[in-house]
Amino acid sequence: MTNCPLVSVITVVYNASKTLEKTIQSVISQDEGLVEYWIIDGGSTDGSIEIIQGYEGKLAGWISEPDRGIYDAMNKGIDRAKGQWVYFLGGDDTLRPGIIKQLQPHLNKSFSLVYGNILFDNGHEYCSFLGPRTVLQNTVHHQSAFYNRTLFDQYRYDPTLTIVSEYDIHLRLYVNKTKTLYLPVVIADCATGGASSELSRSLKETNRVRERYVENKWKQKFLSAFLGLYYAQKRLRFFLYGHRV
Repeated sequence: MTNCPLVSVITVVYNASKTLEKTIQSVISQDEGLVEYWIIDGGSTDGSIEIIQGYEGKLAGWISEPDRGIYDAMNKGIDRAKGQWVYFLGGDDTLRPGIIKQLQPHLNKSFSLVYGNILFDNGHEYCSFLGPRTVLQNTVHHQSAFYNRTLFDQYRYDPTLTIVSEYDIHLRLYVNKTKTLYLPVVIADCATGGASSELSRSLKETNRVRERYVENKWKQKFLSAFLGLYYAQKRLRFFLYGHRV
């Protein structure tokens, strides 16, 4: 692995021509030699392919084909990644300038996960964390997380989950007390209203993932009910104020 790039950045995209170019530019502007960039397209028909082709010489590679959803596409990216660390960037999100160089000293192989914060386009900064609340719901934003490549030696995302499959790996890391590192820096700028903001599906899938790790059925019922109430107030807040995160 010593001759491999430090970070494999993977963008999964489908019909995001309005934002994709800024995403690509934010990755290829990072320090050379630290990053390889893969784009996994789901068969876009809106001009995204032409944008990707325009940057083909800057990419490690790209594909465009139908998939079974975002996590199936992410698994395709993992299968191609050669970096010591894996990072996922949405097609409407952007990496902060020079962030890979800034994080380089902290991407130590003794950690399974190195993570920080993201800034939403409504001005809200989300500070990721791993702690007791992680048993309730996902607490690490995907665009704030750098994963040690060894995590994926025998692991792939569950494509039967449509929006919270990353919660599975984060909860597993917390339950197993895996060594991770939090850095109080903004890693990416992200759009609001992504898939994980679909609260009904998020609630169902979060409960489904948690069942894999919480064996006590009464604790599981309590956590499920509590999360349902929490999501209910989020719906009310969105109705009253338009908050998406």
